[in-house]
Amino acid sequence: MDTIVTGLARYASGLRFDQLPAEVVEKAKVCILDVLGVAAGGFQSENAQVALRTARHFSSAGKATVWMTGERMRAIDAVLPNSVAAHCILQDDWLQVSHSHIGAAVVPTALAIAEETGSSGKDVIAAVVAGYDIEDRAGSLSVPAFTRGFRASSVYSYFGATAVAARMLGLDEKPFADALGCAGSMCGGVLQPWNDGSMEWSFQEAFGSRAGITAAALARDGLVGSRTIFEGSHGVNRSFSGTNEGERAALDRLGSHFHIVDTCFKRFPTGGANQGSAAVAYALKKKHAIDHRRIRRIDLAVPKTGTHERMNYAGIGYAGPFYTVDQCLISKIFAVAIILKTGDMTIDLVRREQQNTEVLTLCRKTQLREAEGMTGWQLHMEIELDDGAIVTGSGDDIDQRHLYLSWPLAVEKFQRIAGSALGDARCSAVVELVGSLDKLDAVSRLVERFTGAA
Repeated sequence: MDTIVTGLARYASGLRFDQLPAEVVEKAKVCILDVLGVAAGGFQSENAQVALRTARHFSSAGKATVWMTGERMRAIDAVLPNSVAAHCILQDDWLQVSHSHIGAAVVPTALAIAEETGSSGKDVIAAVVAGYDIEDRAGSLSVPAFTRGFRASSVYSYFGATAVAARMLGLDEKPFADALGCAGSMCGGVLQPWNDGSMEWSFQEAFGSRAGITAAALARDGLVGSRTIFEGSHGVNRSFSGTNEGERAALDRLGSHFHIVDTCFKRFPTGGANQGSAAVAYALKKKHAIDHRRIRRIDLAVPKTGTHERMNYAGIGYAGPFYTVDQCLISKIFAVAIILKTGDMTIDLVRREQQNTEVLTLCRKTQLREAEGMTGWQLHMEIELDDGAIVTGSGDDIDQRHLYLSWPLAVEKFQRIAGSALGDARCSAVVELVGSLDKLDAVSRLVERFTGAA
């Protein structure tokens, strides 16, 4: 019987573009476009600027591009600012098995190495599909891991990025497995930054990207990696999750169900576990034209054992004061409050309203609790006004089209987030090039158009 690593390596190394159903190819394009749009929106954040300054210190000349400046670096260095920009406003995608933000690690790695190797758009798409699959499957025991204090993205992004790098470097099954085994000895990271409001969380996918490139290169050059890195007595699952129970789910329907199709996307720059609550607040504000100054009390009940909405994650229940933008982005309470005040939540609004006293007042009026008998996107929101009137909402008020983006809605989100940074002409060109990615012999046209270098 295959170990988990050998099963994943056989599948991912052998996957070919012509094996991918049309809906999988389209979803990969949606994921790539979404990462690029969020990166354009996040690049001016201080987190991304720190990453860029450090990459400049690290780097020597290379063929990979820093997306928003056009600078050329080695792939292992360019992924640092690109990945951080794609993650630091917390509006990037996530998957429900691993609870990790896969695109921010996988897409920058794929495009950077594609520039170095001259790989085609089809190569990139196949690598991205494999990366999403491997990372999400590696995280089959993510829930017990993050309840112990580990951050899912900071553990499992190493496997997604390694899978992409191994494919882009052309590794066959054995060195591919070696690379994944090596990744298991590199991964790790904790949730404490959310509690402290510090920056490290936004670098964790980038650390995975850099390590993934290293792991694949080491395996190519002869490193022999662990074959039981997941199920071993001192492996990833036992060490991070405290159990091996359920770990074989990583191989379920391997090659027939592509996890990328289950990817969730964020309408709002807040945690994935907050998207439902934010969406309900958005719907109620729009439907009832709620005057936030009249709100007396907000009661929000989310599933106690939820797979989508939840509160058992660091930082989600924080009600202020908000000393950093990072604290705002993870707080479910802040997300609800800012939407009920302004009618929306964008990264610009977060920066503007971070210390607004009316938002802080709403946060103090919010009671967040876990409830039995709910799961998935189910939740219940009750808003009491100053005249005693009650406004209620539930998971039925969530517009799930914005959680599982079609291509038209992905384009709309891209233009909304990236428009001010790129301008209409560049936005349209990038959308067209990502949409025809499988027809490009190389990705240089896409990257150059995105950076404005074309």
